Amino acid sequence: MNSLTREQRMLGAAGACVLFIISLFFSWYGTGDLTVSGQDVVPSWWILLIFAACAAALLAADAFNFELPAVISPAAWAAYLTSVTFIVTLMIFLEGGSGFGRKFGLFLALLFSLVAVVLAVVHWREEAK
Repeated sequence: MNSLTREQRMLGAAGACVLFIISLFFSWYGTGDLTVSGQDVVPSWWILLIFAACAAALLAADAFNFELPAVISPAAWAAYLTSVTFIVTLMIFLEGGSGFGRKFGLFLALLFSLVAVVLAVVHWREEAK
């Protein structure tokens, strides 16, 4: 992690947020021909979509040195928003599918949300120093 530049960490976390958004539309649970996507599994899935999109936008804007209002701390907000997406995805992963097997979309969502939160928190800690 220390070999990554500030911009690489931010753009990596933003990319992971975008990939998390895409994974919401993949199959998360299923058995046989019956599959259920992330938007069907997660109640109020659009909140996770908004959180991930806002985190990606904040991180990308900060990486490209876009002028943000002074009251917005992009690193802190991105760390918070990505942590919410990771926690909700982890809860759904651990809950199980009530007889349905986990599909690749859930594993991808968990992986992308974990990568996003790790990179965002590392960036936030570096910015706080």
